[in-house]
Amino acid sequence: MTNFRLRIKHPSGAEFEAEGPAELILKEKDSFLTSLGQHPAPERQPPQEQAQWAAITETGREGLRLRVKHPEIKAETAALILLTAWKYLGNTQKLSALALAKGIKSSGYSPGRLDRLLARADKEGLTTASGTKRSRAYQITARGAEKAWLEARKLAA
Repeated sequence: MTNFRLRIKHPSGAEFEAEGPAELILKEKDSFLTSLGQHPAPERQPPQEQAQWAAITETGREGLRLRVKHPEIKAETAALILLTAWKYLGNTQKLSALALAKGIKSSGYSPGRLDRLLARADKEGLTTASGTKRSRAYQITARGAEKAWLEARKLAA
């Protein structure tokens, strides 16, 4: 079981720190924010969903990568899964092309050029891209996260 750690410093001076399973941390964080009169962010997956992303990914030297390479999952789908995992585990909406390419390569795929790899996903509305050349970044959409979740179930099995 993976333990996570969260530390929050609220502008009012209140502090929160927790370590343990993701479910416990999220529950306690929501209680903390509610006690301060704030409501938890609505766009968050349930703890069991976050646990799925943590179960199929791991953090290496190159960043987040898939734990296993499934024969039915191609590099484009692996990119969608990694973008979604970064979104929910790392609280990162946009991921640089360089970080995404490193994650795909360390997962065992040879993606080539990311702009070509994700062109179809961009046209289908699964991802959005911003920036140019070396400052390019990718973001998963809600539709792309759904597709990634369905494909990620193959890795969890």
